[in-house]
Amino acid sequence: MPMDSKSKHPTQLALPSLYNLLYHLNITIIMSPSVIFPSTFDDVAAAVRQARSQGLDLSVRCGGHMTLPAVSSVVIDLGRNLNSITIDAENKLAYIQGGCRFSQVEKEATKFGLAVPAGACADAGVGGLATGGGYGWLSGEHGLTLDSLISATVVLANGDIVKANAAEHSDLFWGIRGGGSNFGIVVEFVFKLHSQRSEVYTTTLTYAPSLLPIVIQQINRWTRKQTPNEAGRLMFGPDSQGKPAVVFVGFKNSGAKEGEAAFKGFVELGPLENVSGMIPYEKLNTMLDSYNAPGHRLHWGLHLERLDLKPFKKALEAFTNLLTEHPEAVSSFVTFEFHHNDKIASVPTEATAFAHRAPVYNVLVTTQWEKAAFTAVAQAATRELADTIAKAASTDLATNIGYPNYADAVAGKNKTDTYSRLAFGANYERLQEVKKMYDPEGVFSKWFAIQPAA
Repeated sequence: MPMDSKSKHPTQLALPSLYNLLYHLNITIIMSPSVIFPSTFDDVAAAVRQARSQGLDLSVRCGGHMTLPAVSSVVIDLGRNLNSITIDAENKLAYIQGGCRFSQVEKEATKFGLAVPAGACADAGVGGLATGGGYGWLSGEHGLTLDSLISATVVLANGDIVKANAAEHSDLFWGIRGGGSNFGIVVEFVFKLHSQRSEVYTTTLTYAPSLLPIVIQQINRWTRKQTPNEAGRLMFGPDSQGKPAVVFVGFKNSGAKEGEAAFKGFVELGPLENVSGMIPYEKLNTMLDSYNAPGHRLHWGLHLERLDLKPFKKALEAFTNLLTEHPEAVSSFVTFEFHHNDKIASVPTEATAFAHRAPVYNVLVTTQWEKAAFTAVAQAATRELADTIAKAASTDLATNIGYPNYADAVAGKNKTDTYSRLAFGANYERLQEVKKMYDPEGVFSKWFAIQPAA
């Protein structure tokens, strides 16, 4: 589909799907003067070629769940039109276009008793989650989301459209499984599907903050005998009066009897509120929707190696101070994740670009606020909270950025490749070689940009 090659200003690019307006991608960091809504893979390729020919900076939006760390002249938004899903139930395959969110995937796949391992938020885009990792409720049984990816259709920096899988462009296939958006735009994913029961057991238990020490003791007891079909989260968030609350969320891919037995020890601690029982699987990733407030948002991640009380205690103290000193951030929260790691670690680090398969615990600090005037304060407060947790765990934010999909605060700091080296670890040098092959000029450089090999 041709564009106006005479246009020099980004708002004059002429695809029928281009809207010449200020499009609000994520109000924390990005606003872009031009957005393209492609309807076909060829549209995406044409947009990439035209943007490059005019020297325009380029970003890609899939689901729009996470903040993006850079400003661009042109944004290619896949979500409006490239969002179809085809389920091949006989062969247990899902063909998912790049603009889909996991809520759509789960709705279609569950009709056949199948599932793609997703994250924990239904509105997360498939593209960002799958190319950056993909921790979620099913990780203990099926690994990361990217571990179920078997093929992809990718628009490259030169506008070519290629297949990437174990047999075709295998180096590219390796790179997009953990290397994020560094090599091109994935316009279609093909995932291996897994059998999934229609209902699962969940428990949400709210405790008084004073019970935190015994909650952590119980988490340690539970994780020592945790089975692959169990997962949990500890969250510090606001209660109905805006005061800090301690909430444990547990999941077991089983019936009610097995689920109740798995989390009995948590119930015996005496929670203030107990919401437990069977729910439809497709509703699982909506459990935490109440934590996602509209407005501005910033994430900061890190890893914990052990479940000592001190980091949790310091995190709760710092979170309480955040709510007290900054009522504007009342919808903020802190999350600690507990996944059974054996399946994740069974994949060698060098098998995909994803480098963080060691048995660690993901931590996510999320600050949310409404008014733009509070942004600078929120950014500083987010770092301070994350730094408090890191120091209590005898680690350092300068070297511990955690799960890359949670590292919004540093993912766009690309003047050097310091953070990219942390994000990709031992796989960075091979990623540099793949970058040299597929995007030597750095067209795709908004998320942990990789410097091409010399």
